[in-house]
Amino acid sequence: MTTTPPPSAGPTGTGPLTPTDHRAFAFLGQVNSSLRQCLCTLARHGVALRRDAPERARLLLDTVRPWPLYKGGQFLFDLMEWEDLMVDGDPPPVMSTERIVAACTLPVRLAAAATEEAPAVTKLVPGQRTTAALGLPLSLLTTTARSTLLSAAQDLTDLLGPGADPDDDAGYATDPEPVTDDTGAELPPLEAGFYLYEDIALGALSVLGPLLADHAPTDPAPPA
Repeated sequence: MTTTPPPSAGPTGTGPLTPTDHRAFAFLGQVNSSLRQCLCTLARHGVALRRDAPERARLLLDTVRPWPLYKGGQFLFDLMEWEDLMVDGDPPPVMSTERIVAACTLPVRLAAAATEEAPAVTKLVPGQRTTAALGLPLSLLTTTARSTLLSAAQDLTDLLGPGADPDDDAGYATDPEPVTDDTGAELPPLEAGFYLYEDIALGALSVLGPLLADHAPTDPAPPA
């Protein structure tokens, strides 16, 4: 009996995917893994906050629950089935606070620049529309340049200062409240279920709190 050999997977016999396809999937897989690591780390910070400071956790959640940003996050969390991504497989290693803050710095700066109150124009002057249109980009560039210069100066101070320890973790403009450590040994395990999204929100408020506070208005309005 004669059997027909299976068709060749491609012109070179290596399969239909090209080397570019494999490299593209490698990048997307890295993004997927980093997202899982970040979400799981934030959730574990949230579990720690809910365990160690239940009253603060309750007040934080009561504050953000009415906000569209929180509700939209809940919708995307359910729609994209991120819970399945987080709990599928062995727990990922803890992502450092510095890495999470660094990844969120640019989005927070963009949000701060976009929501900054523009100066009122009292009378019509030539070129004011162009000036107003350029106001937001220039404000963002100014903020970014100032932050870059301050960071560079701080890095030089750390490198050249006496007794500087190169292994010390990077600091914040304001000290974060020490809820847990980034070593992972003191963070409680992930708790899948009803509180998972809430734990991510709590963890984000805990880890990103100092970054958000640095971009708060000069005279913030009292909470409603």
